[in-house]
Amino acid sequence: MEEAVKILAEYVEIINEVLEKYIPRRIDERWLNRVLGTPEYAYEAESLNKGVFEPFWDLADRGGKRWRPALMLMIYEALGGDPKEIAPLAVIPEAIHNGTLAVDDVEDGSELRRGKPCIHRIYGEDIAINMGNTMYYLPLIVLDELKIPAEKRLMILDEYLRMMIKLSFGQAMDIAWHRGLVENVNESQYLQMTFFKTGALAGFAAKIALIMADTPEEKARLIQRFAELIAVAFQIQDDILNLMGDEAKYGKEIGGDITEGKRTLMIIHALRNLPADEADRLRRILDMGTSDKLLIKEAIELMRKAGSIDYARRISEELAVKALEVLRRGLPEPRSRRKLELLAEFLIKREF
Repeated sequence: MEEAVKILAEYVEIINEVLEKYIPRRIDERWLNRVLGTPEYAYEAESLNKGVFEPFWDLADRGGKRWRPALMLMIYEALGGDPKEIAPLAVIPEAIHNGTLAVDDVEDGSELRRGKPCIHRIYGEDIAINMGNTMYYLPLIVLDELKIPAEKRLMILDEYLRMMIKLSFGQAMDIAWHRGLVENVNESQYLQMTFFKTGALAGFAAKIALIMADTPEEKARLIQRFAELIAVAFQIQDDILNLMGDEAKYGKEIGGDITEGKRTLMIIHALRNLPADEADRLRRILDMGTSDKLLIKEAIELMRKAGSIDYARRISEELAVKALEVLRRGLPEPRSRRKLELLAEFLIKREF
């Protein structure tokens, strides 16, 4: 774990540098002229600083693991490239990820993100949503700045479009389930939702590296599959930490998923395996939208009684094992995949 954290920190330093270069802390009219061209009338940059860049950097400066762009750079390096050659492209998955956090927190009514009040609690829901939406598109200016060859640019944009559809569908499924619009969700459906909501962005980060490295199709398919599977394992671990983690390390409110009524793998498993009266009780707590710590503790104890937390941990580990098997097929040389294996281990064993 310590070695993985140290290696990840080296990539984070590179990512932070390019993030600040391509998404400035403050912009002015000259920046707008360069990026958007001469205005039809007149630019006014301060509203954009207050409404986009300031809240973005408020969130980005809180840290975050930056593992998706790090994954991208590690894959490019594993394929024989210098990660600094494509480092600016790391801005794309990282900015999109931060955008989703701001919007998701509004949709979930969350209070904390990375140990501080959510962006919408500080700046308002309108600014948080618009900033998040802006980050879905703004980082793509990197493709222009770097003058990516047309063929690769189109491939990246095609993957981007598919990823954004999957990401949005995953969020739609998650919202519909915790609002009770759909009942009796099963584990396979949960895994597909997570594959969309979390796996798609990790797969897209991997695909950027694979495109830039001119990776043969079959090899690329395996490595992208690794990224998607390890992301699903990561999300299950995140769901476990939401119930069992140390709030100071985790950075979000413990039990927030219960307050939001989310149908996580643990909830789905517990509702299926508890006696009918206890399953009904768990369902009622989820439907309350409660922040009562005693009720949250009761829900956690019901999941523990059903063996659901241990079950989720086992599924996360199984997915990680499967991901590593796929990776070894895509990267047979042990030295080339070592950092990726360490990253995978970190993602499913972390406590934050």
